[in-house]
Amino acid sequence: MCDVEVLKLDDIPSLKEGQMIVPLFTLDSLLLPGDQMIMRVFEPRYKQMLDDITLNDLPYGHVMSNLSMPEINGWSVPYDVGTLVDINDLQEQGTNLLYTANGGKRFRILSLIEPALKPESFDEIFPSVDELVQQYVDSAPSGKLYVRGLIEIIPKLEGAIESSEWSNLLMLWVSYIKNIAEMNEMEINEFDIDNEVKNMFPTPNDESLWKLASLIIDSIDTQIKALNATHVNELLSIIESSIQKKLNVIRSFRQSNE
Repeated sequence: MCDVEVLKLDDIPSLKEGQMIVPLFTLDSLLLPGDQMIMRVFEPRYKQMLDDITLNDLPYGHVMSNLSMPEINGWSVPYDVGTLVDINDLQEQGTNLLYTANGGKRFRILSLIEPALKPESFDEIFPSVDELVQQYVDSAPSGKLYVRGLIEIIPKLEGAIESSEWSNLLMLWVSYIKNIAEMNEMEINEFDIDNEVKNMFPTPNDESLWKLASLIIDSIDTQIKALNATHVNELLSIIESSIQKKLNVIRSFRQSNE
């Protein structure tokens, strides 16, 4: 995200078709569509966020901090793409909240909406959400402790996945799995591995494509490219390239140990 527009509470525009305002959970990792992540929340701002989305039955936006960008008012600026998240299995554990984050639709951030308070360092003892809200509720009754985003949903991937391309991609993934197993001196049954992968990805559709992507794509730059993809061929190419890089690492390791 380059030219970031930061909106104050009084400057939030009327929403256009396809736009929405969501809480943004800024983390040090990304979540791809269809992927899951176990989350633990202890900061007041994100406890307030969970209260809001639970009461209103809304998703939040999972985004990643862009360390190459300067902070705005003390808050880290995220990359301009992310994934909407639905939660389940929300439970309390002491002063923490635990839940499962389920990655959904992709989105692009159009503007950031600043929180009502500037960030503070609380060390290990956090004030309650109510204590912090009391600091701004009179001057900014619609304010929030967390950053929000004015976003637009990124359309589904265009195009269809060719069966032959999908089969070749799965074969390449199986090859990587077998190489890893051999390196770790694990006994493997090639027939079982082939069947397991086929059962995991029985149909070449968007759901299977993103599921495979979440297992394979692990670099931030590549994940960002994946979230920005517009056509299935782009994502297929990103996945294939990622597997090839992993296989090249294995080949280099083996050569260095010969």
